[in-house]
Amino acid sequence: MVEPRNDDEKERHSSWLENFYDLIAAIVVAQLAISLNENVSAPGYLQFAFLFMPVWLSWLGVTFYNTRFETDDVQHRLLTLLQMTAAAFMAVNIINGLGTNSVGFALSYSAIRTILVVEYLLTGRRVRSARPLTGLYSKGFIAAIVPWLISLFVPTPVRFYLWLVGLAIDIAAPVLFTRRLSTRFAPHIYHLPDRFGAFTIIVLGVTILAFVDNIATHNWTLSSILSAALSLSAAFCIWWIYFDSIDGAAVRAFRREKKMVAYFAWVFVHFPLLVGIAGFGVSIDHIVLSSPDSPLPTSDKWLMCGSIALCLVSLAVIRITSFRSGPMPQGEKLSERNQAFYILAAAGIILVFAITISGLLPLYLVLVIAVTLAVLVMLDIRHHPFHRILKLKLEN
Repeated sequence: MVEPRNDDEKERHSSWLENFYDLIAAIVVAQLAISLNENVSAPGYLQFAFLFMPVWLSWLGVTFYNTRFETDDVQHRLLTLLQMTAAAFMAVNIINGLGTNSVGFALSYSAIRTILVVEYLLTGRRVRSARPLTGLYSKGFIAAIVPWLISLFVPTPVRFYLWLVGLAIDIAAPVLFTRRLSTRFAPHIYHLPDRFGAFTIIVLGVTILAFVDNIATHNWTLSSILSAALSLSAAFCIWWIYFDSIDGAAVRAFRREKKMVAYFAWVFVHFPLLVGIAGFGVSIDHIVLSSPDSPLPTSDKWLMCGSIALCLVSLAVIRITSFRSGPMPQGEKLSERNQAFYILAAAGIILVFAITISGLLPLYLVLVIAVTLAVLVMLDIRHHPFHRILKLKLEN
């Protein structure tokens, strides 16, 4: 049965079906990381990010539908099964997705979005009050699907230009339509941050899993062991910084005051964050498997430094959306503002380091990054309200 969400103040977490879908989406990300692993270069990274966008948007569409409507009937489960099947087909075709498998990739993305349109249309039939939303979203998503379907019959590179048109419509439609709709069916205050957090941690875990799988037969040395340990500590720091700032303030402000800029910034900045996390996972593989006594190739250095910087800038934007999204104690607002500045400064330091230092050994590079991220975590422990409150409770 399709029901409008009726209590946005009640805590709500991901369902078992949502978690299942996340795992399928994570497999797609893992397959995409394999493509980047085989082509570590500026064009390879751009192709990786380009293919990542439809993967992320397909997950985003399913997530936003589920957070708007509490749906768990047979029909919804079967439609979700079809979406997961299309996502699995996407995983098969994403390797060489801009080459011989581009038609299969376009078909799989079109299928996922078409099923989403069907869900919105069926919901509009059952929930009269949701029809303004379901009607607009269905029209927007259908308009986005058309260029993808047309692309099946045209050669490359025109095919990819049509993909760009479709992606642009997919992004623009919800932004434009949201202004015309009430907040009654806006995303759930607790559920949406929970979904974003769950997918972020799954992507982080999958990239680490790929790294572990690739180095399982590696001949370990002290240098490679230290590089692996420091890389994992850096991943842990990214997790720490992210989950200390994902409080849903932007979603709350949107629902209560319809503050759209911070809300959409919070939503869309997760795309570069996930791209950075996945790229960082690939860079760990290259760092650990590289010769400990030879300077790191420039492409590998930039893969790690660029991915970490991308993550940090995204994390800073998430912090900024928190203190700009609504009233909070002055001390907490100042703390979030300061932490955002520290994160941006760390991103700048890493980029300057990548530009100015050449001929660097792998261990030294990952040491610099791990130490920089560890300093951010220590600053977070010192200034974050949660840790200050916990410290006071322990002292009392």
